[in-house]
Amino acid sequence: MPGDRDPGPIDDQHTAAGEPGRATQPPLPESDVRRKRRGRLMPASTAAAAILAAGSLMFAVHQTPSAGGGGPVSAQLPAPVPVRVIAPVEPAGLIVRDGDLVEASGTVEGWELCAPAPIFGDTCPYGVRVLGVWPTDAATLRGRWHSGGLSDIQRLPYAPTSAGMHPDSDLPDTPPCPAPAAGWRDGEDWVDGQVREYVRAHADQFAEPFATHVGNARILVVEVVSGDVDQARAALTAIYTDNLCVVAAPGGHSIAAEDKLLATTGEAVGTLMNEPDSGIYSAGSEDGKMRVNMIQLTQPLYDKFAAIGLDHLILDPWIRPAGR
Repeated sequence: MPGDRDPGPIDDQHTAAGEPGRATQPPLPESDVRRKRRGRLMPASTAAAAILAAGSLMFAVHQTPSAGGGGPVSAQLPAPVPVRVIAPVEPAGLIVRDGDLVEASGTVEGWELCAPAPIFGDTCPYGVRVLGVWPTDAATLRGRWHSGGLSDIQRLPYAPTSAGMHPDSDLPDTPPCPAPAAGWRDGEDWVDGQVREYVRAHADQFAEPFATHVGNARILVVEVVSGDVDQARAALTAIYTDNLCVVAAPGGHSIAAEDKLLATTGEAVGTLMNEPDSGIYSAGSEDGKMRVNMIQLTQPLYDKFAAIGLDHLILDPWIRPAGR
């Protein structure tokens, strides 16, 4: 049986130099409130699905059992390689079926290619078996997908993509307001309760506030998505005397819309994530939709997402059909 012997490495002197190598293998057996990309980041956790008081949704994860095995760990760290941000793809084009040619990048530990999932103690909480691939900090592999792993593996030059990763923040690094005449006051002012109570009481008018910095000064930014921005600024400056930036963001994603998204689509995704075979390892709101990161998108999983509503989802599988 494949698991009863030590699989030979595919990483010969050619693949070590970054050139493709191949091994034929048998199929395997079956609350800070700062927002990420205009939404609430919902990190994965081993806790049950629940909406937290701070507004973040905490989803349960299912850990793929370790494939075991071992081998000499590479002592040399790879040189930094830019991560290519992949273009959106229609969800149906991301479905992976048994025997499909697929690609993925990640670290390899104990004959397992590790997904870019949040790490809580286990350095490889989600992964797929890649028998014959030596442990490494950076690998891009192509192979035939089978439940739990790859066969007919070819190692490609390392070219990581953003597939399966929560995107970086698109929030501004500096406040979208000019500094007041006296300049921004230095310091970290975290007592924002009055502002948050006010915007929550007018949830249709505001987006979720976030903080940004100029030097040592922390500035609370409040976006007005509907209504009069001057009236909103006057109301907020009357109750908050620390660094404040109130700007118009017409048509933006309001707190009310975000709450509705989390209570409907977010809850449905959380329920699906609790299913032990879903392969979903993180989810978060982004620009009015739920981004769902998973090992791979199968037809049954796609059908469940379709029942939730694809218009409200960004499906982001880590393992994708080759070329996607």
